Amino acid sequence: MKYVLMTLALLAGASTSTALAQTITSQSIIVNPVASPLKVNVWTAKDTTGTKTPTYVAGDRIVLNVKTTQDAYVYLFNVDQRGNINLILPNRFASGSNFIKANTTKSFPGKEDKFTFDIAGPAGLNKVLAVASTDQLNLDDIAQFKEDQQTGFATVTIKGGQNGLAQALSIIVKPLASKDWVTDIAQYQISAAVATPPLPVVSVTTKVSTWKSSFKSALGLMRVYDFYANQLKAQGFESDEMTTSRLQMVGKFSLYDDTTTNLTVKQRPGTTMYDVVLVRTQPQ
Repeated sequence: MKYVLMTLALLAGASTSTALAQTITSQSIIVNPVASPLKVNVWTAKDTTGTKTPTYVAGDRIVLNVKTTQDAYVYLFNVDQRGNINLILPNRFASGSNFIKANTTKSFPGKEDKFTFDIAGPAGLNKVLAVASTDQLNLDDIAQFKEDQQTGFATVTIKGGQNGLAQALSIIVKPLASKDWVTDIAQYQISAAVATPPLPVVSVTTKVSTWKSSFKSALGLMRVYDFYANQLKAQGFESDEMTTSRLQMVGKFSLYDDTTTNLTVKQRPGTTMYDVVLVRTQPQ
């Protein structure tokens, strides 16, 4: 989940005298000022109160929980400290739809789901926005599932971070009755304390580039490997093959232009020290 640009301001074009006035505050992204019997709560597994800011490190797996007071469609957005936006729900991986029955806690991912949300950085404050609506929302203008997209997640086209998201959503919910939609926010921090070094930048003139790093981590072999594998996938690489043994994992990744990267993660016997080697080969 790739995350604090906070201002106290009114949305462009909105007015506090209107029933649909939505404001941006230091704690929220978009708020319906009209009281509604529909309520939504979102929280992370590390903070059942939903009021604190738990800390995660690179490689951790996060679980988000949502509950509504009425039957509703729920949409989850993640906004990181750089202003990057990801639509977490709906997606093509989650079992069932984004429709949630009243007073039922739904976890994402759930035990029956075949995917995980892995923390991959960068360090900083993240916000998860939950939007609940009694009617389905049309998000086509801000997020789309592409037919050839294999990730299962929609591509978000919003720019401008949380301000841009608030402005886009204010347009989407405008046709709804004020009582028919509501939002909530959960926050979490990604710590840089045990974050592994960044991936190397490879010069376009270099045909073969090797990068190595050694460090201590309490995450475990698979979690360290997943961290780097997720970084490569975020760059557009696809995993071609992976082999594993007790103290070593090796993966081969490729890009559409035939650029390949071999990832090797070794754990030194009896220690929490890891050696990571990336070998990137570009076509001539």
